[in-house]
Amino acid sequence: MSFFDDVVGKLFGKQPSKAAYIHEVLERSEKDLLGYENWLKSEAREEILQEVERAYYLKRQGILSQIDVHLLESKYANGFAISYSDLIGKENFQNIFDYLKEQVLKYGYKIAQADRRILDKDSHEETIEKWYLKPISEELENKIVNQRYGNVLIEKIEVDRKPSYIKFMANVYQDRQYTIAEPFQDLLDKVFES
Repeated sequence: MSFFDDVVGKLFGKQPSKAAYIHEVLERSEKDLLGYENWLKSEAREEILQEVERAYYLKRQGILSQIDVHLLESKYANGFAISYSDLIGKENFQNIFDYLKEQVLKYGYKIAQADRRILDKDSHEETIEKWYLKPISEELENKIVNQRYGNVLIEKIEVDRKPSYIKFMANVYQDRQYTIAEPFQDLLDKVFES
């Protein structure tokens, strides 16, 4: 550490190094896209999505399943998280993440942000891939904007380059300029329909 870095550290506290943080646009390679297209046509896709959906509904009833699902429910945000397991597999996990985004796009949404952040934490490396989707603006009567299901956030987290969990959240606006959000359950039904 240089004398200058030492002085700045004492005055302003420890500053994160530039190498500790990478932020980039989330894009898929041709290989990834081809793999995803093949996955869409496979029986594996149907089976794993049915298992995830089943795990979600069992969890809502307080029953655990082989796939670990966590419910995220509040007044303004609803969603779920899927913990990674070998039962799902790394390729399926990646494809589920992209599939959720593609399904939401079918229902009047656009990608507002797509990025990957890699953080070098003290004890581990964390990679966060994010799809942030917003409803395509549609002004209804009385200049009210249709918010559909609210903004949708889909994140895939890896710890030390190993899959950890996928989070799927719908956050609603509580403002008179927007319609009342459609029920989260309706969005889930659409996302999981084959």
